[in-house]
Amino acid sequence: MSSKRPMKGRDLLTWRDYTREEILKLLDTAIELKDKLQKGEPHELLKGKNLAMLFEWESTRTRTSFEVGMEQLGGHAIYYPPNASWGKGKEPLKHKASVLSRYVDGIMYRAFNFSDQLEMAKWADVPVINANSEAGHPCQALSDFMVPYERKRTLKRVRYVMMWAFCPYSKPLGLVNSTLEAGTKLGMDLVLAYPEGYDPNPEMMEYAREQAKKHGSTLTVIHDMEEAAENADVIHVKGWAPDIYATKGMEGKGTEAPHIKEPKKYKHWIVDDHIVSLAKKDVMVEHALPAAVGDEVTDKVLDGPNSVIYEEAENRLHTQKAILSYLL
Repeated sequence: MSSKRPMKGRDLLTWRDYTREEILKLLDTAIELKDKLQKGEPHELLKGKNLAMLFEWESTRTRTSFEVGMEQLGGHAIYYPPNASWGKGKEPLKHKASVLSRYVDGIMYRAFNFSDQLEMAKWADVPVINANSEAGHPCQALSDFMVPYERKRTLKRVRYVMMWAFCPYSKPLGLVNSTLEAGTKLGMDLVLAYPEGYDPNPEMMEYAREQAKKHGSTLTVIHDMEEAAENADVIHVKGWAPDIYATKGMEGKGTEAPHIKEPKKYKHWIVDDHIVSLAKKDVMVEHALPAAVGDEVTDKVLDGPNSVIYEEAENRLHTQKAILSYLL
């Protein structure tokens, strides 16, 4: 990777703050770091650096990938669990951000509410990285894009379908938002497939359409699974609550959402062999995990030849190492 680090010192709260060129640079660096790891070549780019990892709720993949990533880069990660004394109800975020900035070189924050991540970034003197909130999941989106990018070495004209699927509990729109923010800058043919009434935030859609027009991408909304799956290069299985419920924050978990109230009306939204058969023969089926197997997607699809879920999960390590190496 280049010794020049124009992203050094910046926060990663949303992909709106990053250009197409910067996002591609992070993807290229992630592939380069993945190659170095596989070859056993040392790449201690963050020797002596420390990362605080603040969690308001647990995550296997997020904690492990960030912690291992810092170790492989020669640095150190400090884990703060949900019940730790750092919690926002125990001490103002202003105080915590100001103090941590004097100890560490970066803060990874997994928060229920995006407003708290913004508050943390406001007072921190070191980079703050959004490790998921109701408004965005930029690290996951970059990992998802790395799968087709590594195989094709381009994302232009890649038909990437974000396919809504029934889930017995509600998930936030964060990953959908991050996919829209970044994907529309990368020349992709983005398709959002979801039932009527499950639209993302109107302002987010307006932003995504503006970026698509600017960068030669397309953005299509389809309310039929079969139509959406046709000729897909990627099918990303993802359930979410409508924006009116999702914006209440992740603590509410959208329990009032229509698919929770009347599940029978939505259970046919499941990615199975038939849906996959409508896509391109080499379609990549993604899921950020954990999956509601049997509701969102069948186990046959997840275990099938088109599934890339483990490669996708592994990419969290490589993409986050790229992010850390540039920002810290």
